[in-house]
Amino acid sequence: MVLDSNESRHYDYRLAGSSSHAGARAPQIMAKAKKKVPPPRKPAKSHDELPRHADWQNPRVVQILDAASRCFAREGLANTTIQEIAEEAGLTKSMIHYYFESKQVLILELQAFIHERYFRRVQQRLEALSGAASSEDRLQGALWEVYDIVDDRQFMRLQLEMFAEAGRDPYMKTRMTLAMERAREFIEAGADQVVNAGSETPVHLPRPLSVLIAATLNGLRLQEFVTGESEDSKLAYQLFLAMLTGGMNRARARKAARREASDAAGDDADVEVELDADEDA
Repeated sequence: MVLDSNESRHYDYRLAGSSSHAGARAPQIMAKAKKKVPPPRKPAKSHDELPRHADWQNPRVVQILDAASRCFAREGLANTTIQEIAEEAGLTKSMIHYYFESKQVLILELQAFIHERYFRRVQQRLEALSGAASSEDRLQGALWEVYDIVDDRQFMRLQLEMFAEAGRDPYMKTRMTLAMERAREFIEAGADQVVNAGSETPVHLPRPLSVLIAATLNGLRLQEFVTGESEDSKLAYQLFLAMLTGGMNRARARKAARREASDAAGDDADVEVELDADEDA
């Protein structure tokens, strides 16, 4: 096999074996194209974790990801080098490359890592609220917990960096879309968990509501990232929660009245609250 000088720059060579012919050994040269990004260990599913390449149970992997998170938040994705991440982590550059073969792979891994870390933190808070007296208290408590958790300037800076990267890299854009859908599904499941944990009439929370909650949280936190925290942002969020829980309670009251009417008529069908924009129609 003969490669010209330009072609040879794109291949790695290795001895793949040998064969004997008339007492002589003839080495066989194999050519293999380099990979830009290795296939993830875990496939992408909108209802599951983002695709990832590394073992998050390995303390060294977590050490590198935490160091990369600090560097990227401080200097930006484009300005941060692998050497700087190595120094931040107290490791050698070769050790970083042992776990992450390129800076892009490290960025993609960090994206999945920080999202799942926040999802787990929120889930732990939601489970702690399951004993609250009413669905209104549980929902408000859960959404305030989420509001406090996302009050992280480093996380917001990383998010902004990754949004900017998504504008340049179609693959990053696909992953950001997946991450946003994952967040929406998580909010939808979490809201249903806290609202319907008690013995009250079940409430059906429509899909657009989770989009609205995510947009409100991110919008207010982005505003605070730029202008600084203010009492107006908290009051705006408080007003949003009051509107949300007020609409839920009104819908539940109307459905309860319909159930009483249905029971009086001898209809044993279950009644579920439909919280949607057409409730008053």
